[in-house]
Amino acid sequence: MNRKKLNINPFHDWKLGKDYEPIKLLGRGSYGAVCSAVHKPTGTKVAIKKMDGVFEDEIDCKRILREVNLLRKLRHPYVIEIFDMLEPEDKENFDSVYIVLRLSESDLKKVIKSAIHLQIKHIQTVVYNLLCALKYLHSANVIHRDLKPANVLINEDCTV
Repeated sequence: MNRKKLNINPFHDWKLGKDYEPIKLLGRGSYGAVCSAVHKPTGTKVAIKKMDGVFEDEIDCKRILREVNLLRKLRHPYVIEIFDMLEPEDKENFDSVYIVLRLSESDLKKVIKSAIHLQIKHIQTVVYNLLCALKYLHSANVIHRDLKPANVLINEDCTV
């Protein structure tokens, strides 16, 4: 049976507060899960990255802190930026962190696997945007270390 027939809410343990309405679970990874949502006050479509057990492993905790710190500082049209971070309900005792990012329409892995035929101009746009982003990151002394098609977020107009 699927979740809809069982009426199970996939967001029952997500603490998003009153400003965000979760829409759809987009995926799970090694650090947690990502859902699409709407920022209710502005109607902005966002992606919320929920990272669980952030204090269980010191190395993972440092990676998450480094990611948040970098995303707060980096400003480039082709590098994702933090829209918001959700404050925990209990600031003294929490183990999940929620990072809110602007929602991209897809990722390069999905585009490559789809039946969509990209014209040479589209491919050039994606590659140019990606190279510009990497040049910016490298100029800031940042190395991505997990660059793969699934981590290249892309919009309908082929912007990265």
